[in-house]
Amino acid sequence: RAQQKRGQVFAHLVDMESRHEHEKIEVDAVASRRLPGVLGTERRHQSLQIMRQRVSMSLQQVATTFQRGKNKSPGKKKHSLKIWDRFETVSFPNEESKDWHHTSQVMETRQNWCRAALHTRLITWLLPGLIGFLTASSGVLIEKVSDRLNGVLFGYCTSNAFADPAECRASGSWVNWWGNGSLGSQSWPDYLQGWMFYVLLATALASFSATIVRFFAPTARGSGIPEVKTILGGFVMAEVLEFKTLVVKVVGLAFSVSSGMALGKEGPLVHVACCWANFCSKLSPRYMQNEGKRRELISTAAAAGVAVAFGAPVGGVLFSYEEVSTMFPQKTMIRAFFAAVVAALTLLWYNPTGTGKLTMFEAFTPDMPSIYEFPWFVALGVMGGILGALFVHWNIKVSAGRAEGTAFRRRVPIIAEVAAIALLTALTSFPSTYTRELSPVTIRALFHSCDDFAEARPVSQDMMGLCDGPEPLLSLSLVSSLVIASALRFLQMTITFGTGVPCGLFVPSLYTGACLGRCLGMFVRWLNAYFGFAMAVVHPGVYAMVGAAAVLGGVCRVTISLVVIMYELTSALQLIVPFMLAVLTAKWVGDLFTHGIYDCCIRLRGYPYLHEPDDFTFGTRACDIMDEELECVCADAGSLGDLLRQVSDTQFGGFPLVRSPSDRTLLGYVHTQQVRSHLENLLSTGSVGTDIPVIFGRFLQEKRGGAVDLSKLVDETTLRIVPETPLAQVHNIFRQLGVKLVLVARFGHLAGMITKKGFVDHLHEGHIGHVAKDPVVEGIEPLDETSREGMGEEHIRVPNASAGLRSDPAAPLLEP
Repeated sequence: RAQQKRGQVFAHLVDMESRHEHEKIEVDAVASRRLPGVLGTERRHQSLQIMRQRVSMSLQQVATTFQRGKNKSPGKKKHSLKIWDRFETVSFPNEESKDWHHTSQVMETRQNWCRAALHTRLITWLLPGLIGFLTASSGVLIEKVSDRLNGVLFGYCTSNAFADPAECRASGSWVNWWGNGSLGSQSWPDYLQGWMFYVLLATALASFSATIVRFFAPTARGSGIPEVKTILGGFVMAEVLEFKTLVVKVVGLAFSVSSGMALGKEGPLVHVACCWANFCSKLSPRYMQNEGKRRELISTAAAAGVAVAFGAPVGGVLFSYEEVSTMFPQKTMIRAFFAAVVAALTLLWYNPTGTGKLTMFEAFTPDMPSIYEFPWFVALGVMGGILGALFVHWNIKVSAGRAEGTAFRRRVPIIAEVAAIALLTALTSFPSTYTRELSPVTIRALFHSCDDFAEARPVSQDMMGLCDGPEPLLSLSLVSSLVIASALRFLQMTITFGTGVPCGLFVPSLYTGACLGRCLGMFVRWLNAYFGFAMAVVHPGVYAMVGAAAVLGGVCRVTISLVVIMYELTSALQLIVPFMLAVLTAKWVGDLFTHGIYDCCIRLRGYPYLHEPDDFTFGTRACDIMDEELECVCADAGSLGDLLRQVSDTQFGGFPLVRSPSDRTLLGYVHTQQVRSHLENLLSTGSVGTDIPVIFGRFLQEKRGGAVDLSKLVDETTLRIVPETPLAQVHNIFRQLGVKLVLVARFGHLAGMITKKGFVDHLHEGHIGHVAKDPVVEGIEPLDETSREGMGEEHIRVPNASAGLRSDPAAPLLEP
């Protein structure tokens, strides 16, 4: 708009000068015919001469202002860059080219070709395997430490303070805080004493976790999956994957899980695995110096993290592909599968559960559900979608209300917030048997059926009052207890997720769905006993598993990977179809109200993540959102000092290269970092000075002698599009090709540029829409192919600088 306004002023002044020139001609003609009026005419000529001088001065000022305006970036672009200046964009094609040059250089410099091949190829398998091993080791460490710390909430071991609580109870050395015997048989003073110890110790564990996160690694809070998605989407986030974040994440996660808060360790384990990937990338120059190759490692690490969290290697690969990764080629998929296999084998070797099995909640389900039970599974999917949408809505509201800079955060420090949440959680969880223990213990009991304890369930497995001998207990008191427990855990996880400790939502979501699914299964079993609509036996544990998958699917909106994870988690192959039905229904219902929790967190935290294309982008074009006022570099770039000052003081990652200020012919793109490094190296050698001219000689007809030629630094492969390109296509270019920017050109002339950050900013802020006129081709009638073929090159004239200003200086003027 500013450019168009300047053009209008410029055209108005040109019109004034033209009218004055015609008036001068007319006055001269009159003077030649009427000699007596010569004196008056001379005075008129003098006044016109003064006016023309003033107009010329005004024209020069406007031209200078316009030329300066062309070298400045628009306010909208500066605004978007200012928001996301801490996020550096990664260009995947450039990183791939850099990796090819690095590999070729290694092959050429090493005399032994076989050793060079092993150095460049074998490392691509060794690092994923190492990541899988380290992630599994971290997961086992967190599991062991959290179990022992959680035991402190209930008592202590007299023989060995660091012994496993289960082993200590078996040896008779365990002392409860409330005294001997079960908690239900204690008097009120002893019961309150046990409650007090439980609340105080749980609050202390959570506060310690919040303290180390607050002061040592603030990026370790939360699950870390939104940050990992943003990084894999092509952006660099400082400190998210650093080693100190890894250490704080592991320690803080062990303490927060052991406190009994409504959170899980499964999501944060993905973040832990990605931190290990960033650490291992520094072991090889090929990965350390290449952001694209590093993201391949991070994608493989995400698969290893899920494999460790659930004992689901195949589900981990699918989760990395479906939910986390943006670029996931086949070579990355194979290495992700290898990392997940190594992680699973490492878990089997450690055997943290003592059962020798990889699955976390293995349940024996002998019968295939009847076809008459499938409507109930659909009902569980609807319930899961509604609960997931409610959780996303309320959690985002809570997170927005306690974000940095809000009135709540100014009054309440984040450590005090975590302590208050832990205190409230402990106070409300202790009275119920189903919420007092860690969530995986209750989920394991809910998944089991009462008639399989002799075959698949260990003898020590506690069914927590869900069974009446070999039959499931069907009572209103049990149903009310499970409903209250699920509602309580749902509210707890709503205020807990996103607080100042490492926390995930997989286990709380599974817990909520398992409780409600078990209740529905008890109702269907009671109903089938009266009406006999299902020939097979109705197992409430099956409904618990399907309900858990439905709620988790409603929260996260993952589908295929979640079905495979649930199968690997429970070893219930015959429940594949119920899982698919419930998860798909939960996604459909949830999408009617909100997006998934991770996408909403990304939007809330202001991360520049590019989501999948939507239908609304099909109605707009590249010219609607492109930045037209660009700071460019000319083929004759001036002196070395001026160019170095320009690339050193700028915040942009590069500049379009044009032929001259008046000729906007697009020649390529120069990257700021490469030019700055090259010029600084030249100055450090002392062979050149700052006053030496700098050119891009390949694009000049006449080269100046003694000038520094930077033609080799020009990137001519930068993607170019026409102004009419639909934004749906631009969206796919950014997401699927992983480019950093695209240049908009018309007949070889630079018309504008669209950066990935700017594109995401337009999507987030809703700037994309229809325009009445095309600023690129305004005033040009569209030509069909027949008309274009019948015109020769002599009929196409590109206006020069004196031809007036247009809304698009790159658009040619077609004349017959």
